[in-house]
Amino acid sequence: MITSRLAVLLLVARSASADMIVETAKYQSCMAAPSACDSLSLYKTQHVGTLPTEIGVLTSLTYLGLYQNRFTGTVPTELGVLTGLTMLWLSENRLTGTLPSELGALTNLTLIWSSNNRLTGTLPSELGVLSRLNRVDIDGNRLTGTLPSELGGLTDLEFLWLFDNQLTGTLPSELGALNRLTEMSLHTNQLTGTLPSALSRITTLSTIYVCNNAGLCGDVPGGVTLASGRTSSTCLVGAIAGTLLGSSCPTLSPTASPSTSPTKSVATES
Repeated sequence: MITSRLAVLLLVARSASADMIVETAKYQSCMAAPSACDSLSLYKTQHVGTLPTEIGVLTSLTYLGLYQNRFTGTVPTELGVLTGLTMLWLSENRLTGTLPSELGALTNLTLIWSSNNRLTGTLPSELGVLSRLNRVDIDGNRLTGTLPSELGGLTDLEFLWLFDNQLTGTLPSELGALNRLTEMSLHTNQLTGTLPSALSRITTLSTIYVCNNAGLCGDVPGGVTLASGRTSSTCLVGAIAGTLLGSSCPTLSPTASPSTSPTKSVATES
């Protein structure tokens, strides 16, 4: 009986070990020849454990996709040395702690998607130097503090998704410098004040979600067309001068499956 139980325990231990990222063939292949590894993707494989700091030796990586798993622990600061990285996917895990400021060294990064984790702390101001960023998606976490004014340096940004966090303070006027922005979703936070008039200068901006921020008030700056031609004032979905901010929020569609050219749709109000 004891021998049988021991065998079961060993089998469980081996199974758990096999779920660790360091035990995967893909990871081991990359670690065996770091300079030849430009992509590491472990999508929806239910891996557990923490992200190893040794991942920092994979300096040839351009794509790192670790989304929809069960990774825990913090985001390694060693990711900051992967300066060739263009896409970083960490969404839908159980990651905790803060986003490391070292990510500001990833000057080739075009996408950071780290939604639906348990991240805390503030949004690093260092991200503001990543002028090639096209998409920032860090919704569904526990981020606090204010939006850094340095975000105005993301001149290639088209999608800014920071909804469902605990962000506070006013929106920085520097957001008006994001002249390629098409969607900004900041709803379900604790933002206050008025929308900066500088947003009206962004001619590409078609959708804004800022509902469920009880402290936001005042008129909406003009210059943006209401999405889908809606005229509802219950939630800001665009901008019409004189429309008051409301408190209800539209229903969002499920997160799109990650791809090299991700899209994320927004459903109409129910």
